[in-house]
Amino acid sequence: MARGETDRGWAWTIVIGVTVINLAVLPVQQCFGLIFAERFTSLGITATQTSLILHLNGTITCSLGLISGPMMKRFAFRQVAYFGGLTVVLGICAAAFAVSLPTLIITYCVIIGVGQGIIFPATTLALNTYFRKKRNVAMGLAVTMTGLGPILMPLLIDIFLERYATTGTLIILAGIATHSFVGASLLIPFKAKKEISAKDKTTDQSKTESGTGDHREAKSKIEKNLEDNITVQSRLLNEENSEETEQPNNRVKNKTELKKEDGRISFLKTIATTLDLDLLRDNRYIAVVLGMAVSLVAETNFNVMIPFVLAELASLDRTSIAMVMSIQAAADITGRLCVPLLAQKAGWRCRNLYVISLLGSTFGRTILSTWGNLYAVVIGVFLIVGLAKGTKAVFQSLIIPDYVPLERLPAASGIQMVCNGILSISVGPLIGLIRDSTNSYVSALYFTSFLSLSCVFLWLISGLWTPCANMFDLHKQSSSDNQENSHENV
Repeated sequence: MARGETDRGWAWTIVIGVTVINLAVLPVQQCFGLIFAERFTSLGITATQTSLILHLNGTITCSLGLISGPMMKRFAFRQVAYFGGLTVVLGICAAAFAVSLPTLIITYCVIIGVGQGIIFPATTLALNTYFRKKRNVAMGLAVTMTGLGPILMPLLIDIFLERYATTGTLIILAGIATHSFVGASLLIPFKAKKEISAKDKTTDQSKTESGTGDHREAKSKIEKNLEDNITVQSRLLNEENSEETEQPNNRVKNKTELKKEDGRISFLKTIATTLDLDLLRDNRYIAVVLGMAVSLVAETNFNVMIPFVLAELASLDRTSIAMVMSIQAAADITGRLCVPLLAQKAGWRCRNLYVISLLGSTFGRTILSTWGNLYAVVIGVFLIVGLAKGTKAVFQSLIIPDYVPLERLPAASGIQMVCNGILSISVGPLIGLIRDSTNSYVSALYFTSFLSLSCVFLWLISGLWTPCANMFDLHKQSSSDNQENSHENV
């Protein structure tokens, strides 16, 4: 397959590699509540501490965003993916033997968080490098195949927990995570083809031949210019020496002060250029990042709370909870597969579909908090939430690439990850604190929905989301097409 071509050839192998990495690394995070529920109960870990563990992991993962941009410039994304996968495997093995809150923080939050923060930017950059026009389809295919994991993993983890307890289950998941090395091997760096024509070669040869003929004349001119430059430089040096003898102290002080100021300015400019902090001058980019960060905190926390919410509101056992999570995953993969195809044909914007997914999950949580004791309602709610989750999973990775050019994408994604980490550790534990203070997950669900709707409101007032924007775009496109057709007929 051709490596130097976008949207075809080796690009589709990159999709397979990214899918393998996600399927290997994500099960621990996706089934976090199901895996650690019994261990947290035996250790007496509260909902606030559980939320702290979850969001501290997300904060550490996202805090590596600032260094991910410079890291991608220095190393190939395949090398970064290797190192990130190895870190995740070591973290899962260590978490299997963590039996206290500090050891869980060190293993799950720090080690696994660092590994995820290294490996995920590598996969995102690989996809966005190999795809231009078919980026939506490629991302939809990758996240759709990744969605196969949550369908089977809750049921398998339920069996693993029954036979091998939490420690054995995590060791098995560490073995599954080693398959990320296979996916990383497929992430071959992109090298564009460079075809040199015969004209360029002949022109280069003619330039070298003509250069030898004029060598003597050029040599004499250069010698003459050197003599003139020497006389001029000697005269300037004499003038400078006379000035320095008149005011030596002032000149020395001014030079040292200028050097210090230039050193500080150059250092700050180097940091700003390396991290591409000029993006923070764009108010719309800041609105995009803040909205996605707040909604990500809400949606991630809700996905982890699912086993605890269903156990409290619907009084379901672990096997029934695993079944509900598998049903949600089936709806999730349906949304990942169908919605991108519809969006490609209809020309829908990524931001609008992201907002629709937030509204859908908010609607589902509202119904769950009101009629969560009915099993049929629970199934219907998680079908809606699954479709919304699948839609969000596809388009949340495309909003930043659609807004910034490719050369600024690593820095823009890094700033987004840092913002996600800051809001995750500052806002996320509030959800668990609200649950512990009210002794009910209903209030926590309402607060989660409030966070999701805050993203919708922020994008609405900043002009990033307009409900009728797609209709206007389609109207403009059809009118322009009609004008072109009329000119052709004339």
